[in-house]
Amino acid sequence: MKTSFYLLVLFGCLWACSRPTDDAMIPLLDDTKNVTASLNDSVWYGHGIASRVSPLVDGDCGKNRFNLSISNALPYPKGLRQAAPSICVGPCDITQYLSFEKVPLAVGKYDIASLNTCASTPLTGVNYGLIVGGDAIFSSYIAKEPASGWIEVIKADTVANVLEGKFEVTLVSRSDNSTATARFRNGLFSLGLTK
Repeated sequence: MKTSFYLLVLFGCLWACSRPTDDAMIPLLDDTKNVTASLNDSVWYGHGIASRVSPLVDGDCGKNRFNLSISNALPYPKGLRQAAPSICVGPCDITQYLSFEKVPLAVGKYDIASLNTCASTPLTGVNYGLIVGGDAIFSSYIAKEPASGWIEVIKADTVANVLEGKFEVTLVSRSDNSTATARFRNGLFSLGLTK
């Protein structure tokens, strides 16, 4: 009887350890996918570009800061699409974007509410959108209440121009009559910093 119990416990432990998690399905970072995350518990990745903010234009909010802009050509996520685009004119490969505006260019963890204090409008700061035709936004998510999250800069090498970090953020629909949220978890980025 004791042996059967121990075998059952051993089998349960082996089964639990062998199950894949959603995090294991997130692709590794490379040149084409230098940002990865899970979006509403589905695999999400894109190509990110980080650029320095000009202190001449943005004053204190531009001093030693960068903007992170991520785009991809993934299918539209289920549950986030509020309207169907009727026709696609022009380049139709970019379908989604995620951006973080005026992130401090220093190692540290930054709350998205602090980024919004430097945003020029409520639509900037941290936002996510679905795109049609390469540039027309038809569904948008922003950092307004009850949005939450952070971005963490792990490496900020301004000599080699290399940035690495993590993020977790939940954004809410810009539409007043929608309760949809875009929840990014386990976000990673590793990319170059442009001037």
